[in-house]
Amino acid sequence: MRVYSPYVGWVEYPDRPSRIVSLCPSVTETLFMLGVGGRVVGVSSWCHRPREALERPKVGSYTGILRDRILELGPELVFTTVGAQRRALEELLALGYPTYPFPLPRDVYAILSMVVEVGGMVGEPEAALSLAERLARRLEDLRTLRRGDRTPRVYVEIDLGGPTVPAYSNHINSALHLAGIANIFGDQPGEYLYGMKVGDYPVLDVAGELTRRDPDVIIYESKSFHPSPDEGLNVMRKRGLEGLRAVKTGSVLTLPADTLAHYGPSFLEEVVKVCNMVWEIFDRRS
Repeated sequence: MRVYSPYVGWVEYPDRPSRIVSLCPSVTETLFMLGVGGRVVGVSSWCHRPREALERPKVGSYTGILRDRILELGPELVFTTVGAQRRALEELLALGYPTYPFPLPRDVYAILSMVVEVGGMVGEPEAALSLAERLARRLEDLRTLRRGDRTPRVYVEIDLGGPTVPAYSNHINSALHLAGIANIFGDQPGEYLYGMKVGDYPVLDVAGELTRRDPDVIIYESKSFHPSPDEGLNVMRKRGLEGLRAVKTGSVLTLPADTLAHYGPSFLEEVVKVCNMVWEIFDRRS
């Protein structure tokens, strides 16, 4: 098999690879949902969907690899993402492993495209097309949540060691739009804004911007997989944001870690539930 990647050029690997390593959680989940989890011999420590992925050997983190473990496994194909995994990608290529990177999705449709592409690469095109078709129905589920010309204005924050805020070119922003929900930072170009120092990105004045934009509902994704229901509300209060309408009315939704940040197939299931909860909160407060 020979496929082209705009990030690394041509990637050659055996037809229907039997030893696959995935450092990209969204691809890992896709592989299992396509029924080829038995061919996955290694994953990253961030790959926890589905539960079966937790049983696979850990060969790296989100940003680095365990070279000796990968050498022992001898993968025929490795999947990564770009951005934070760029260094790991370069190291894998230097070791001579066929490595294919997927970029972060800029909208929900890119998730469907990733599913189709992964399926074609591992010899399961029909299963991939069927899965993409099922996932596309979730897009229709999002559209059915709309309430005419009413539009909740929502602030979304993902706690990744500091506020990480979806901007315009982002799968979360895209999904909210389908559900008739406005991301208050959806007018900002790029993928994410950061309320802490990250590379050369400017640091977002979260408290100042939230005071100025004053959202109807706040979605706070915790670092914990089992957060307290009032964690997000308490975070906003500690920042001195008691004056926000969402804080005054308790319209702060706390989510477990990786509910929205994850951009594998299950995102399309989870985001329908989240958007439905946003509408329920907004309807009660309106």
